[in-house]
Order: sequence, then C-alpha cells, then structure tokens
Amino acid sequence: MVDDGLELEEAYRRTCRKQDVQLKQTPPVDALRSAIREYRELFRPQQLVRLRQQRRLALQAMSEFLSFQPQIFGSLLHGDGPVDIIRLLLFADTPEQVMHHLSDRHIPWQDTESVLSYSGGRRTARPTLHFYAGETMVELVILDHQNHSDPPHDPLTGKRLEMRGIEQLNALLDEAPA
Repeated sequence: MVDDGLELEEAYRRTCRKQDVQLKQTPPVDALRSAIREYRELFRPQQLVRLRQQRRLALQAMSEFLSFQPQIFGSLLHGDGPVDIIRLLLFADTPEQVMHHLSDRHIPWQDTESVLSYSGGRRTARPTLHFYAGETMVELVILDHQNHSDPPHDPLTGKRLEMRGIEQLNALLDEAPA
C-alpha cells in the first residue's frame, strides 16, 4: 500500500477481497495506521519528509480558504496513504461561492463529485473541485452548513470522519519530528 500509493480504504477492501475475509474480521484501522507509520519510519523515511512538506502546503491551502472553515481529512492527515493529494472539506452555502473564490484568484479548476459516507449507511455525492498547486492536487469537497450537525463518516470504521482545522494541523506538525 505504501509503495503503490493506494488509499487505506482501497487497500483494505482489496486485501479483504483477495483473502476472502470480511471487513469485520480485520485488525482495527488504528493498528494498520500505526504499522504504516512504523514501516515508513524504518524503510521509507523520505516519505515522512514528503508528508511533512505536504502538510505545510496544506496549511497554506487552508489559509487561502479560511472563510470556508477548511478541514483537512484523508491520507495526508493520517499519513496512511498517498501524500500527493491535499483533501479539504469546505463549508459553503453554494459550490459557486468556492468557484468564485478560485476564479478571483485566477486558479483554474475542474469540478467533479466525491461520494461521502454518512450516519445510517447513507452515501451522498458532494460537489468537489480539483486544482493543482505545483505538482500537488488539491481537492476541495464542498459541504453545506447543515453538515456541521451531520458530518461525514469514515467508510471503514463507520465513525465520524476525522478532520482537522488549521490550529490542529499546526499542532500535528509541531509534534512530528522535523
């Protein structure tokens, strides 16, 4: 997974299918994340350097979207998958607000959708904008303000999706070795 650049969810599900194992029979996600961290520390320290650089870039991107209450989520937050994509959740009344924000800054983007999991097993498509900051893709998943009370869930654990704001990402960077 680490060397192939797979997302944890994709690798998890692929392995379950290959081994004919149900998701419920697998080790907890936290144990896998810990093992990935240890593997990178021992065998792929350059990936940890890149992870730190990308988190700093994510801070810059989050600063650009402050008015949309940006929250980082996914593999860059956890360090458990590819580190070349910055995934941010933004809260806006309409996707057009974010599009105008990008247009005002002359940032070309592409629009698509991301399917997020919610309580009760619901899966809902959310508007998503992609753009590049150098060689890094930035993915902006746009939620409406009601999603504060009904946040997305992690598709593997079923628990509330872990996400962090700017201050929390700064704290993560401060605690990680340089």
